[in-house]
Amino acid sequence: PNLKLNDLAKEINISGHQLSQLLNDNLDKNFTLFINEYRINEACKILSSEHNLTIEAISDEVGFNSKSTFFSVFKKLKGTTPALYQQSAIKI
Repeated sequence: PNLKLNDLAKEINISGHQLSQLLNDNLDKNFTLFINEYRINEACKILSSEHNLTIEAISDEVGFNSKSTFFSVFKKLKGTTPALYQQSAIKI
């Protein structure tokens, strides 16, 4: 949840500026969007397979500090709520 641009840049041995530039130039997204997309995709995997976890627990597991932020980012990126996503995944 506390991952920062400079922390990731340091792990891959480039500057924060270089990482930001790479994300913007190659993926057309900023660091926050990049990380949130990754987190939401991980949440979708869990929602599809782990039916005994609460949505709040999944939110924590993928790195969101706030349930409301998780819900709003999920809805923005997936066009549905986590609960509806999970229900549709169960039916498949």
